Amino acid sequence: MTSHRATSVTGYPLVTMGMGIIALVLFLCRDALSFLQYDRAAMTAGEVWRGITGHWLHWSFDHFLWCTITFLAIGTICESISRKGYIATLAAAGIIIPVVSWFADPGLVYYRGLSGLASAIFVFAAVMMTRKAYARKDWPGIWLPAVAGIAFAGKVLFEYLSGSALFVDSPEIFSPVPLVHLAGGGTGLLMAFIFRKAAA
Repeated sequence: MTSHRATSVTGYPLVTMGMGIIALVLFLCRDALSFLQYDRAAMTAGEVWRGITGHWLHWSFDHFLWCTITFLAIGTICESISRKGYIATLAAAGIIIPVVSWFADPGLVYYRGLSGLASAIFVFAAVMMTRKAYARKDWPGIWLPAVAGIAFAGKVLFEYLSGSALFVDSPEIFSPVPLVHLAGGGTGLLMAFIFRKAAA
């Protein structure tokens, strides 16, 4: 008598884990990979890839730690909701954020960090979770993602008004870019609408 055991990895947040590993490796390389950061002058000269690769670099250990932990936590939730929607949101945000930054904030010379992408998947997850709870008539389940969405809006507003980051405040090293978080959040909202059937 023989038996066959099939092992599936579809339930694991493989994409998120891979992204986290990439962020870690790039952080350990530190400034040796500064050619990957968002640099307006270099991008004007044709190095347009920096708009996308800049998401994966960080200015300090605290910056890296907060951004990456947040990304890993939210990414894991997103993969369990809709892996296709999650990947699409990352891809869209990776492009939309630097484009919006380029045209809406000419004064942004350098940029690094996963926070823009984290903002995108945060809003994507919040809207999708709200939709799922509504479809199940789970009224208490609506409150958590709804409050999370309001908290996100409050965070971005705080950054705009104060000019400092809510969780990582290192003005001598970097300043927050609320526009990036807003562009990311807007992308997440758009993708949640596109993938709304996945929340049914």
